[in-house]
Parts: sequence; C-alpha cells; structure tokens
Amino acid sequence: MRPKGRVSLAALAALAVAAAGCGNDEDVSSARAHQPKLNPSNFGNPATAKNRYFPLTPGYQSVRLGKVNRGNRRLEHRRVFSVSDVYKTINGIRSVAVLDQDFDGGQVGEQAIDFLAADESGNIWSLGSYTEAYEGGRFVNANDGWLTGIKGAKPGVLLPANVTAGGPAFIQEDQPGDDPSTAKVVRAGVRTCVPFKCFNDTIVVEEDGSENKSFAPGVGGIKTEPKGGGGEEETEELINLRTLSATGLREISTEVLKLDQHARSTVADVYGRSKAATRRP
Repeated sequence: MRPKGRVSLAALAALAVAAAGCGNDEDVSSARAHQPKLNPSNFGNPATAKNRYFPLTPGYQSVRLGKVNRGNRRLEHRRVFSVSDVYKTINGIRSVAVLDQDFDGGQVGEQAIDFLAADESGNIWSLGSYTEAYEGGRFVNANDGWLTGIKGAKPGVLLPANVTAGGPAFIQEDQPGDDPSTAKVVRAGVRTCVPFKCFNDTIVVEEDGSENKSFAPGVGGIKTEPKGGGGEEETEELINLRTLSATGLREISTEVLKLDQHARSTVADVYGRSKAATRRP
C-alpha cells in the first residue's frame, strides 16, 4: 500500500481530491473517532505478529503486474513487495521494513521502504516510509520521507484487525501539510480471481474513494482496481508468490539498509534524527 504522495499515485490522488473529495469530512471525522490507539506496550516482534490479510513474515514476496496511463499510452509495470529482516525502532516501537519496488521495462523506476508493525490485536500500523525515484537506473530524487514522532508525523493504520464490511473508515496516513488519507472495508467474503489463482474469503478496501484493493487470507494484496474518473487508472494483479531463499532475503535486506542509510542524507531533517535500521542478528 503506497502513501498517496508517491510518484505513481500523485496525479491520481490529485484527481481524487477534485472529483471524489479526498479526505471526505464525514469519513475523516468517523475515522478519527474509531481509529485504534497506538500504545508502544502493545507491540512485540513485528515478524511474528498476525493479521490475517497482511503477512509481515521476513522472506515473504509477492509480484504483481500492473498497468497505468502515461499521457496517451497504457504502460505495463511490475511491482515487487518483499518483507525484509531489517528492523527500525520508531517512537519506541520496533517495526519491520518492507521493500516496495516498481519496475518499468526491467529497470527499477521507484522503490520504497515502508516501516510496518502489527499490535497485539492485529492492527497493521504504518510508522514511516522513504521513497526514491530513478530514471535509467540512476537516482533522481527522494519524494517521500517521514517517521512517526518526527516533525509532527503521525502513525497510520494500513489495515485494522477488524475488517467487517461497512465498518468505519480508518486513517492510513495523516502527515502535516496534507489531507488525511482514509480507507474503509467495503466488501468481505468475496471470491476474487487473478492470474496467480482464485482466492476465497477476500476483502475489498476502498482507499480515498479512488481505488479498490483486494486482500486474500494469508496472502495480502492481490488486486488493485481504479474506481474511474480518469487519471492514471492504475491496475495491479498478483502473478507470483514466493518465500525468498536465505540469499534472496539477504539481497533484499541489503537494499533496504542502503535506502535507510541514503535517507539520512536526502531527508536528513527526518532520518538523520532516527536510529539506523539493522538486520536481525
């Protein structure tokens, strides 16, 4: 799940604000009233915490094939979501780093580290992220960098433990200078088919009124569909799911550590004030 400020969703988010009312007052008000409370004492090892629809086990990797509008062209890209064995303590909570990569034409166009943690109830919290954009394999800029507790940044709930359809909205991201990004579970118990296979008992989460994302038990995100309105009209479908080998996990974690280190210079006012991420001993 990407924060709305990242490159590939920027235009879509802007359209959603104009057309669908991103940060809808009613949703935001309800979400604030029902948002789970963040308590550092309710967190343990993020790699063993459980949420049925959002696995955080190191070595988990999913691959999704996506399409997006760029001008008058419909372009294909591949998204790889990998849970590393890198951890970072943020505002007193130990989080696990997830590497989220977008490949265009075989080259990485964007990659991010998302620092996530699940509390004892199973709520998945977003405690920080850092995103880099590339052209021709070369670093262009950092376009997203925040950590809970630094410069007014607040934690978000990517997916709550209670995923009842029709339940209250929840706030996924609430950063200074931006409208809160809200989401809600709109369907549950759905059968959803993607190229990888068909899944039963999936849930559908509507994000910011602009797109629907489907999640399968024990698998996580399997499908993204736009709700219309023009813009990038991004779609994604799961095409592969694997558990990384020790070598593969080490490679992913090494890349995460490089990004965390680079963030200390590109967004020094945020990451320079944090503890460096480290691999599991």
